[in-house]
Amino acid sequence: MKITAVISEFDPFHNGHKYLIDCLRESGSTHIISIMSGNFTQRGQAAMFDKYTRTKAALACGADLVSELPVSFACSGAERFAYGGVFIADSFGCVDTLAFGSECGDIDLLKNAADAVTDRSADKVIRDLLGSGMTFAAAREQAVRKLYGSVPADVLSSPNNILAVEYIKALRHINSIIRPETIKRTGAEHDSNETVGNIASASYIRSLYESGDQGTVSFLPENVRVLYSDPENRPPLYGRQKKTEMMMLYRLRTMSAADFAALPDVSEGLENRLYDAVRSSECVEEIILRTKSKRYTRSRIMRILTSAFLGMTKDSIPSKPLYIRVLGMNSKGTEVLRIAKKTAVLPIVMRYSDTYADPEAKKMYEFESLCDDIYALSGDMVYPCGSYMTNKVIRV
Repeated sequence: MKITAVISEFDPFHNGHKYLIDCLRESGSTHIISIMSGNFTQRGQAAMFDKYTRTKAALACGADLVSELPVSFACSGAERFAYGGVFIADSFGCVDTLAFGSECGDIDLLKNAADAVTDRSADKVIRDLLGSGMTFAAAREQAVRKLYGSVPADVLSSPNNILAVEYIKALRHINSIIRPETIKRTGAEHDSNETVGNIASASYIRSLYESGDQGTVSFLPENVRVLYSDPENRPPLYGRQKKTEMMMLYRLRTMSAADFAALPDVSEGLENRLYDAVRSSECVEEIILRTKSKRYTRSRIMRILTSAFLGMTKDSIPSKPLYIRVLGMNSKGTEVLRIAKKTAVLPIVMRYSDTYADPEAKKMYEFESLCDDIYALSGDMVYPCGSYMTNKVIRV
């Protein structure tokens, strides 16, 4: 038996994801766990497809068990996103490998890059470059280039490589025995509008799907085409900005500069810039344009605004996941859970009542439920409050 974990968003699940799963099967993975973002994503926006639709798609295309990455980790920068996913994978207590796609496809290169970025000698160079207005990612790449040469620095120039390095760092940080494994990405680049064969980026597929373009189906695995595209089964779309923009603006306009300072990832006076932008803007896009800079990227600002909208603060978010929330499974997933019940170091949560023994876990579950209730307002179909409390685990 070889149990492999994959940290994912699957918004939507497409042919590139299927390629990764198929490669893992070919390399000997008998059981695959997907640790998947819930209804809010790393880009700082609500997912287009709700997490239950994405769970069904993942199970239809080769995943055996889907567990949820809590929102405060899912809607974060690469380091916290990776840490949350790796912590859950390790907490199962039975995962052998953590697999991820990368542009380089070379685990040794990624490990060397992880060595470089965690060397303390790079810290001062990074701080100096940050002072000149660079983003953290750009400053880190330049520091590594200066101190260690072009090979590890070039690794840090591609988005999936960067995330892969964060996975390796997180595994080391928690002293995990899980082995990292990478698969070279094929086809379209991350966030590109270019297509290669039947593979396109998730962002491009979302844009096609929202516009009603029937060509979307060619980029989806056959097993999920009906789930996503059949008019009789087509799931409602969420993450529609027009549905939530006024609510977000209302929330932002009630906040003081001190309130903005309390948000995750806000530091060094960014709270004042955000406060001024909110007071002088008529829409969310204007706030982003007035706030973003070389140092503060669009995605970072969007994540901060979403944190404000959901009510997350530095003090309220947990430092680590507090339970393993199961969203769906098949028969092989049941086998994994049977093992994990003996090996897991976090509670395995199938329903709200599973959190009663731990007040902090219960509080976290209730916050996830609140975020789902807010998410329900962003789509084509509004569902009542409390669905997170009552929805059953998907079994196939």
